[in-house]
Amino acid sequence: MAPADELSETLNTLTTNHPKLEGYQATYELSSNTGQTGTIEIGVDFKSGWSYLISEFKDEKGKLTQQGQQWTTTDGIYFLQSDDQKIAFEGLGKLAKRCRKLVEIINPDRELGIPLRIKPYLYLDEADVRLGIGYSTHETELLSKTEKLISKTDDEIVADLGKLGRVTFETKTGIITSQVITSAEKTRSLKRTTWVNNPGKKAISSRFNIDLKKVRPQDLRGSGMSQDFTRRAFQQLIENASRDQKLANSMRTRLFSIANQFVDFLDQEPLNKAGFINNDFFFKFLDQAMAKTAERLEQDGKKIGVTDILTTPESRNAFIANLVRSFRQQAPPNKKQEYLAEVLNGKLEGSKGSALVTRVLIEDFIENAYYRVRIGRAIDAYVQQLKGK
Repeated sequence: MAPADELSETLNTLTTNHPKLEGYQATYELSSNTGQTGTIEIGVDFKSGWSYLISEFKDEKGKLTQQGQQWTTTDGIYFLQSDDQKIAFEGLGKLAKRCRKLVEIINPDRELGIPLRIKPYLYLDEADVRLGIGYSTHETELLSKTEKLISKTDDEIVADLGKLGRVTFETKTGIITSQVITSAEKTRSLKRTTWVNNPGKKAISSRFNIDLKKVRPQDLRGSGMSQDFTRRAFQQLIENASRDQKLANSMRTRLFSIANQFVDFLDQEPLNKAGFINNDFFFKFLDQAMAKTAERLEQDGKKIGVTDILTTPESRNAFIANLVRSFRQQAPPNKKQEYLAEVLNGKLEGSKGSALVTRVLIEDFIENAYYRVRIGRAIDAYVQQLKGK
């Protein structure tokens, strides 16, 4: 079998086996050649939605530097504790529906027989430890980053993930059992030391001893979980396009066809972290623009109010499209990265060939949608001000 075909078949095996898991508990030990250590416990019961990550890190002298834990409960709570800070986010069920909707928008032809489910993840990147809990379908973390198959048996698959080092997966579950990565002249590793297959809901939930009544609840939209899923969904599209030239060739058309749906999706996000055009400036701009528009319409024998222009879909959309083009042209280059980071909670990857072209198209698509949402909200505020007057 050719190496590329063998790698593809191996990754498909892991992707197929992973959804068969009903849940698990595991412990991972982390270490570095400079003496830093860590312990991370993971537990999840997919059907009920209970999951946890409990972590502890120590420096070279064995001194505790950080403790944390993350939980999701069957009641739709995402609990996060870092040292003494505690936050309880509400609305996991609602987020699940939004995530599913996003998948349907981006990949309308994709089979969603396997439901979205809460899933903890853990791996080492070039500088740190990546760990968290998020929504996923059947994808196994890191598989898309695999560059070369090193070896495989009925029990384990060893792969080269380039910058992320050498990773060993358990064949029957797709779960990481070890990773070794060298970066900046420093070698770090993680190794799974304990494993319980399908411990059940009670075994997971019984570990939870937090009194949530003493923790102030917050909107889940502030947790970053939705943005993480958005990034992964678009990253999957980039990776699919890198393997499917037909998909890559049709990407511009596909994105154009889902633009309005994605704007509606994005409009449900807070989008208030990155600085944008402030309302004082924008309202003055609209006063001038609407005065010119009204004058032009009057010359054509039409008398249409400002509110009607800005709320009638046809004229509103045309006006917003013009503003998006104008504001994007005038914005400093760094603003694009700020807006993308707010939508994606990170960066998309794709540096060559179809992956690069697709990434650039998607970033342009997301930036355009961001402007449409933010300008649309500013126009809504302007209309409300006019009605108040």
